[in-house]
Amino acid sequence: MSYNPPEWAALGSRKRKLPLRFFTNVVLPSVKFNLSRSVTPKIDFSDESRYYLARFVGGLYALPGSPLSSRHDFPARFQAATVNWGFRIHPTIGDPWTMDEQKIRVLIADDEDGLRSTIAAWLSDEGFDVQQAPDGLEAIKLVQSNDFDIALLDIRMPGVNGLEVLRFIKKNSSTTDVVMMTGMSDVNMAVEAMKLGAKEYLTKPIDLDQLVPQLRSLISKRDSEQRIRQLQAEHTARLLYDLHNPISGLRQSIGYLVKGMAGTVSDQQKELLGYMTSSIDRVIGLLNDMMDLTKLEAGRVRLNKGISGMNDLVQEVTMEFHVPLQSSNITLDIHAEPDLPTIEFDRQKIHQVMQNFLSNAVRTTPAQGVVIIHVQKIAMVMEEGQQPAGYIMVSIFNSGPGIPQEQVPLLFDRYRNVTDAKNDQKTNLGLIICQRIIEAHSGKIWVESEANKGATFYFALPIR
Repeated sequence: MSYNPPEWAALGSRKRKLPLRFFTNVVLPSVKFNLSRSVTPKIDFSDESRYYLARFVGGLYALPGSPLSSRHDFPARFQAATVNWGFRIHPTIGDPWTMDEQKIRVLIADDEDGLRSTIAAWLSDEGFDVQQAPDGLEAIKLVQSNDFDIALLDIRMPGVNGLEVLRFIKKNSSTTDVVMMTGMSDVNMAVEAMKLGAKEYLTKPIDLDQLVPQLRSLISKRDSEQRIRQLQAEHTARLLYDLHNPISGLRQSIGYLVKGMAGTVSDQQKELLGYMTSSIDRVIGLLNDMMDLTKLEAGRVRLNKGISGMNDLVQEVTMEFHVPLQSSNITLDIHAEPDLPTIEFDRQKIHQVMQNFLSNAVRTTPAQGVVIIHVQKIAMVMEEGQQPAGYIMVSIFNSGPGIPQEQVPLLFDRYRNVTDAKNDQKTNLGLIICQRIIEAHSGKIWVESEANKGATFYFALPIR
């Protein structure tokens, strides 16, 4: 059984300072030295010593000039090692004696009180932070208000069963790994759970001796995968940034030429330079979209949510498009339900989504065309088997050429371009960014369109 540090050790989400005397007075005196036949010293640490030694080594990573600080893989390797002791310690830059410690958080949902309590007590003794739910509905409430590393779900529970809770977690808490618990007669349902995204399934009765290493292995694997994705995202971001700078410099140089700063420029040369500028602007826009998408997929963009009204935001965004709509002789109609409830969302990010929808509408709508915006409250079922919930839905219709029905599913595929009704190929990175933003709000985004019948772009955000 791994060491469970005392309360004053601040194992949890809090931060405390670890004085050097803890290492010298607690760790070193309890270290046992054994000599093997080869006279090579072998150190055997107690559980308490391992805990403080881990904090000490992690502190060395933060020291200026430390050899460990230059090892970019050290935090991930160090974290993976401490997971095996039932907790994670994150090396941080700053005070070398301040460590960010966090227990592995586990949710157990089972309607069998005895089994649930036994598993909870066992995991708590092993250093896990455990919360319990007697049924699926209570499990969903806990997931909404807490961040869990692992959810242990019984498949058969009264009311909302384990599969429904699994669907909710995969939709709303992507960082939570799910392990299903099932009886022998539920194996087919367990296989279905694996298809829905569960990491493992355990057959009752649960082997508690095997449970702890299984859960730690899941966390270790997930942390390693996250580190790999982070390194890939960082590499992609650096590459895009390196491409962005010289192209921006080229555009600036062309601007100097157009202004005649390098000599007189003929009308024909200005036309050619204008064409070059437009092409460069499209490339810069594409690079900006790629950088935004890379940040979103790497989880490096945090939502700054606040309570706000959707009608106010619609008015704010449409004002920005007053001139292009008027110059293209496009009619804009807004139909917004009055007295809509305020909801919680990141105003800047949803502003970006609406800007994308409206810019697409203005670009594809012909002169004398129309753009229609609806803002309304609806009841919608996000996942099969769930009860309808309240959402604020925004839809933007444009009377442009539309999108062939067979092309609509490709709109949110980052590796495919979309061909519109005029057979023009267009990238869809902007829409994919919008999709990531809406999904981060636990909302839904979709498109309805037919060739030569216009297109309607929708998004819906939950009312909390």
